[in-house]
Amino acid sequence: MKKYEAGTEREAIDKVKNELGLDALILNIRKTKPRGVFSLFRKPTVEITAAYDPPENRLKKIEELRDPKQDSALRAGSQEQIHILEKKLSTAEDLLGKLMGQLSIAQQISQSSGARKYENRIIQLFYDTLVNQGVTPEIADKVMEDANSIDDASKIDIQLVSKIIYNTILRILGPAEPIEMIHTKRTRYVLFMGPTGVGKTTTIAKISSILMLYHNLKVRLMTADTYRIAAIEQLKTYAEILGLDVDVIYNSQDLENHLDPIRDQDNDVVLIDTAGRSHRNRENFKELGELLALLPDSVKLLTLSMTTKYEDMLSIVNAYATLTDYKLVFTKLDETTCFGSILNISYLTGKRIAYITNGQNVPDDIKIAHPEMITKALLGMGGEAF
Repeated sequence: MKKYEAGTEREAIDKVKNELGLDALILNIRKTKPRGVFSLFRKPTVEITAAYDPPENRLKKIEELRDPKQDSALRAGSQEQIHILEKKLSTAEDLLGKLMGQLSIAQQISQSSGARKYENRIIQLFYDTLVNQGVTPEIADKVMEDANSIDDASKIDIQLVSKIIYNTILRILGPAEPIEMIHTKRTRYVLFMGPTGVGKTTTIAKISSILMLYHNLKVRLMTADTYRIAAIEQLKTYAEILGLDVDVIYNSQDLENHLDPIRDQDNDVVLIDTAGRSHRNRENFKELGELLALLPDSVKLLTLSMTTKYEDMLSIVNAYATLTDYKLVFTKLDETTCFGSILNISYLTGKRIAYITNGQNVPDDIKIAHPEMITKALLGMGGEAF
């Protein structure tokens, strides 16, 4: 990782390209104003922080991200199976150990506050843990139903109770549904929706980097976020570093004019950034609806920030549901310690989650939303799960 300073952003980017090449990634762009007695006579400068991943590292990552079927064929054997089993056992032991450590504390809190809801202290512990994570009491009750219905003798088995609750949460979340990392005969379109400031543009940069660098897919970028000049420039900066094309779309007619040339260029995936839409602004939603009508078979990803209040988040998902079906992306998990909104929204909408993001670094701070990982966080493992 290196820093470059120049008089303009373009000059700084040129320095990055000349020294690190097109494989470099822009991590941060910062304008600095001169200070001191002679500051009036000096111009502001631009500082860019860039990262470069050597080819040998990328090859290693490609090996790690290779299709699981190929991996199992290449690395099948008893040692690999033993390693997987040991990992599962270690995770289960960690979870049970943490739960047992919390059990007496949770019991004391419930008794002192008079807020104890379940006779069984193990089930009460799970209930309290989920509510403290921001899961609504109603949804936490639903999660407890199967565990609470077993006979009293079985309820003292913390391993059995934890397994039932763990699997209940997995069923609610369902399997992750990210973009398929495969070559296809037709161009696939992925459209990113959501309010302003949730991190759509940065998420697009992360996903496009992964698709191109690790899966060798031909990617193209489009932006309809013409309300913010900064959003266009940000996407163009990422695109230039990655060597990708960017089309700027001003309206539905403009999008229609771009579609045929794009199809002729044999792109694997086209990622489309849309303007941040207030879920209360009908006119904005009408414009978005016109874009969606031109891409009926596209994958729609609704991006939500974990820093948004749950009540507002619920209003947003309900408003977008009137436009189209979608999958979910949750961003800014690094800015909170409560992940209950993920379970709440999944339960109430029935929508699958594609990705979660936990930082600004491109492309590292993004993960496929594996339900096991989210469940671990909800059951008291905290941000370590991410």
